[in-house]
Amino acid sequence: PAPPPQDEVAKSDTLKAEIKKMFVDELMRRLSVSGTFEITEGTVKPFGNYPADDPVADFYRKERSQDLADKPWDPEADCEYLRKAMKGLGTDEDAIIHVVATRCNAQRQRLKEMFKTMYGRDLITDIKSELSGDFREAVMACFVQPAIYDAWSVKEAIYGLGTDEQALIEIFMTRTNAQIREMKEVYTDVASPNRKASKSLLEDDIRGDTSGNFKKLLVAASQVCRGLESGGEREAEDGEDRGGRYEITRERLEQAVEEVIANDKPTGMFDINYQKLVDMQKAKNDANRLFKAGEERWGTDEETFNLIFSTRDYYSLREIWTEYIAQRDILNSIDRETSGDYKRALRGIVMNIRCRPMYFAERLRDAMKGLGTDDKTLIRIIISRAEVRGGGVG
Repeated sequence: PAPPPQDEVAKSDTLKAEIKKMFVDELMRRLSVSGTFEITEGTVKPFGNYPADDPVADFYRKERSQDLADKPWDPEADCEYLRKAMKGLGTDEDAIIHVVATRCNAQRQRLKEMFKTMYGRDLITDIKSELSGDFREAVMACFVQPAIYDAWSVKEAIYGLGTDEQALIEIFMTRTNAQIREMKEVYTDVASPNRKASKSLLEDDIRGDTSGNFKKLLVAASQVCRGLESGGEREAEDGEDRGGRYEITRERLEQAVEEVIANDKPTGMFDINYQKLVDMQKAKNDANRLFKAGEERWGTDEETFNLIFSTRDYYSLREIWTEYIAQRDILNSIDRETSGDYKRALRGIVMNIRCRPMYFAERLRDAMKGLGTDDKTLIRIIISRAEVRGGGVG
């Protein structure tokens, strides 16, 4: 057959370029949210239009003779519904649950503003006075912005009754650079039940309440250096990286995104070639460095573990551990070479990067097994991961 006209080829190339751009845009968005390319929409999404059977729509139909069915979300209507749920004797907990559980965090922030505008009252104060126990803590947590909630959780982990090392591991080992950076920015202004707002910096609190290699790893994680552009020492002549860092930039991602070929024909669809995304030689070098730092010597070189575990991006680490498996599984080496909270932190990094839903599922299981329930952990995980499917629990 005759080749297609040049103008059709140009149109096809332009369309493919636009499709690739949209794909890369979406991947970069996901990366900014969760540090991975996995889908990031969680179980809680921005509330759109009111269904006909929505309790708020039903309330408006009966009380205002107005039909909200299929109408866009109205914060004023939600506030009226919440006000009625808390006004007078008794509290309609089901009404509060419905609104809080089906609106995203940004919409809840809007509700706080609208409630004060409409009634001259603080929504959080009203909720606090109407509810009690863990239910109150969970509802109030839903109204806290993510960075502030993380800062609050860290202060509770440090200044509560004993140090909650598992909470510190969970937060510092699963958050992205941007999330840790935002938490650091608000940290001094956040007060918790066990700690007033103070000028004490996040790193100072970590150093003051933890010790040993666990402290060093937490401090390293708080420096927001995961995957940052090379800023350490240059590579040695033997190719061994002595402190350089890897960054998944848009340019790097565009080079790794390729058109999918099926039956020797282009499909117009795109996917990531991870062999191009990751510097394979550096991954091999890092795998060898880890082996030499642990299994191949007497004692353990924790500095090498800290450097690689806290600065490499998720996909580089996955390849590093794949290369490491040729000698030993990384989790087995961690179990043999380290102990205590430091071991649990390193394991947390591996589990989070290998399969984040599994990591959080195990955290939830541990919170509920045995006598009693770790309600703080349940609330923190469910609230903080509700809008991030990549960090959710299936």
